[in-house]
Amino acid sequence: MFCPKCGEEFPWHVMVCPTCDVDTVDRLPGPDPTPDAELVSVLATGDAGLIAVAKSLLEGEEIDYFVRGDGLQDLFGLGRMTGFSLVVGPAEFWVRADDAERARALLKDLIVPERDSGSPHDF
Repeated sequence: MFCPKCGEEFPWHVMVCPTCDVDTVDRLPGPDPTPDAELVSVLATGDAGLIAVAKSLLEGEEIDYFVRGDGLQDLFGLGRMTGFSLVVGPAEFWVRADDAERARALLKDLIVPERDSGSPHDF
C-alpha cells in the first residue's frame, strides 16, 4: 500500500498513512507500464527432460524467457507420452529478440535432427 501524498510504502494492512492521515492506495498514480519487448520463439519441444535442461541453461546465462504451453502438455490427450499434446502443441520457449541469437546458440544441441530412416546405422 502507498500513500498518494508522501509516496511512502506500507504493508498491505495499513489503510491510512500515519504521517499524512490520508487513505493508502494499491499503487501510486502514473502511466500504465507498456511492454516494449519483442519476443521470439527459440525452441519447441514436448520432452520434459529437454524442457528442464533448456530452463536451466537459459537461467544459467540469465536470459529471461517465457514457456508457452508447458503446463498444458498433459491436460489434453496423452501429452508427454506422444512427444507433445496434439491439442495444444509442443511447449515453446520465447525470449527477447535481443537475446534470441545467444539463446539459440545455447540451445542448439537440444534440437535433435530427424534421422534418415534408410541409414544402415539405424538400430
